Amino acid sequence: MKSIELLNLRIDCLKADEFRELLKESYQGSNKIKVGKINTEFLLRAINSKEFEETINKFDVNIADGAGVLWAAKYMSLPVTNVYILRQIQAVWQMIYTGASLVFKPGYTTDPIPERFPGVEAMYLMLGIAEGNQTPVYLLGAEKKVSDIVPGRLKQRFPKLVIAGHHAGYDFDNEAVIKEINESKAGLVIVAFGSPKQEYWIRDNIDKLINIKVAVGEGGSFDFIAGENKRAPEWMKRAGLEWFWRMFMNTNKTGEINSRAKRRYGRVWQAVPVFIYTVVRYKIRSTENENGKG
Repeated sequence: MKSIELLNLRIDCLKADEFRELLKESYQGSNKIKVGKINTEFLLRAINSKEFEETINKFDVNIADGAGVLWAAKYMSLPVTNVYILRQIQAVWQMIYTGASLVFKPGYTTDPIPERFPGVEAMYLMLGIAEGNQTPVYLLGAEKKVSDIVPGRLKQRFPKLVIAGHHAGYDFDNEAVIKEINESKAGLVIVAFGSPKQEYWIRDNIDKLINIKVAVGEGGSFDFIAGENKRAPEWMKRAGLEWFWRMFMNTNKTGEINSRAKRRYGRVWQAVPVFIYTVVRYKIRSTENENGKG
C-alpha cells in the first residue's frame, strides 16, 4: 500500500475500490485495523502534538478526508529551486495555482493521493461493506438526542445493516461499555467523540475489543446523519468548497451566529488560511533544511 508523509503524518494513497477490498478482507479476517480519517485539522495538530502524531502514524490505514489534504500533498510534491528568494516566490506561486486547480481542474490534485473520502461518505462506504458481509456495527458517542436518531436513519439507508448497539455521551464507565461492545459481537465500531479523544480511545481500547475488526473515529458524521448539520450541495463538495458552506451553517432564526457556528468559524479559520500558511511555510523551511541552510 503506497503512502506519503505530509506534515509528519502518514497518509495512504488509496482509491475507493482498494479501500473496499481492504475492508472486506478485514471484516472476514482475524486482524484488527484502526482507520484514521486525515483532515487539515489532523495535520495541524500533528505538528504541535507528538502524542497525536505518534498515535495516528500507528493506525493501520489513514485515508485522506477533504480536498485540503489532496491540495497539500500535490503542493508539497512540486519541486522548488535552491535559491532562497526565488524559492519563496515559487512556493507562493505554486500555492496560488494549485489552490485554483481545486475549483477549475480538481483532477490535477489527485496525485500523489488519488482520491479523498469526505466526511460521512467514508462511513457510508464502511457501513455498506459491513451490510454486505453481515458484520454487526456498534455506534459509540455523540449527544443522546443524536445517538437516538442515528440508528434509525442508518437502517433507512442500509436496510440489512445489523446495528448491534449504540451508546451516547462522552463520559461513561469505560469497562462497562467495552463489555457491552464485546457482548454485542460487533465487528465494526464507530467512535464519535470528536478528535483527538476518539483516536486516543481507539488506541487505548482496540485490544480489549474481542470481536472488533475495524475501528474508526467519525467526529461530526453522526450530526450530519441526524440532521443537526446540513451537508454542502454536491457541486460545492466536488469543488472542495465544503469549508465555505460551513461558514454559513448553524445560525438561528434571526440569522445571528450561535455558539455552534462560532466554534465552526474557528475551525474553518484553522482549516483554511492557517493551514495554507502553515503548509507554505513548512515547504520553504523543509527545503532549507534539506539544503543545510535551516
